[in-house]
Amino acid sequence: MQSTRDALAADFEAYRIERRLHDVPPHEVHEVTVDGNRAVCKRDTGPTGHAGVEGRATAFVGEHTDVPVPDVLAVGTGHYVAAWHPDAPSPDGEHDADEAWSRAAGRGLATLHAQTAPHLDGYGEFGMAGDDLALPEADIWRDAALAVVQARRDVLAEHGHADVADAVLDFLREHPGAFAGAGDSALCHGWWTPAHVAVCDGEVACVVDFEHALAAPGEWDYWRTVLPAFDGGDAQAAFRAGYESVRSLPDGFAARRPLYVALIGTYYVESLYVQDQHGPEATAARADFLRESVFDALDALA
Repeated sequence: MQSTRDALAADFEAYRIERRLHDVPPHEVHEVTVDGNRAVCKRDTGPTGHAGVEGRATAFVGEHTDVPVPDVLAVGTGHYVAAWHPDAPSPDGEHDADEAWSRAAGRGLATLHAQTAPHLDGYGEFGMAGDDLALPEADIWRDAALAVVQARRDVLAEHGHADVADAVLDFLREHPGAFAGAGDSALCHGWWTPAHVAVCDGEVACVVDFEHALAAPGEWDYWRTVLPAFDGGDAQAAFRAGYESVRSLPDGFAARRPLYVALIGTYYVESLYVQDQHGPEATAARADFLRESVFDALDALA
């Protein structure tokens, strides 16, 4: 894989690496100066990284929506460079999903979905097509969800959790109508939490880290936010109210919550091992908790 220096040299005549901002597998992020301008370079450090696709997705959002994102300056197969955004969330800052953040973030997420939906027909993971974002082509969300889980199975199997992926895959294969009514495809961020979404003066000010971007129904993104960020209460209610002030959630979205708990659980198990941020005992305990949440969700759907 390219080093940060090699990635910058491929795109710019003059560059300087200032400092490392973030280093959690499968990505590394540096503050850099390129052609005299302050910027950020994000690059892959492992096989599950897709920084190039993330760069294309960020540029797509900047082109097609009012959601504020950093300007993308260059994109390579395994990296991208974006202009420094003064309102971007700090990786070392305090990130609190309080009521004020939640209401603004709900509006911002709904805006992302409403304004990208007209540009998408299919469901699934994005790719790269030359200088453009390659749009997914799965006709139904269930098929894309199967592919999403299958893509994570190898990592889960490597660490003894293939049965988690297989249980979700089996359920989806046996229930082709599981997502009936979920709605049309939109570009979903995949990690719409305070660490990635800055709010200033009651409005979303900057969104970063589209590494989990997916063409999916908006309710996928809704649950991808609610499950890690909230535990009921006024902030969660404000997030929903903010979202629905811009775009309605589909009928039955709450009943489909266990589906998303199971799907998101496979992401979490994969990330637990890819990011490798805990010791063996803590990792094992966290994996057991995530496994149980997936199987409990599937039991609730039976």
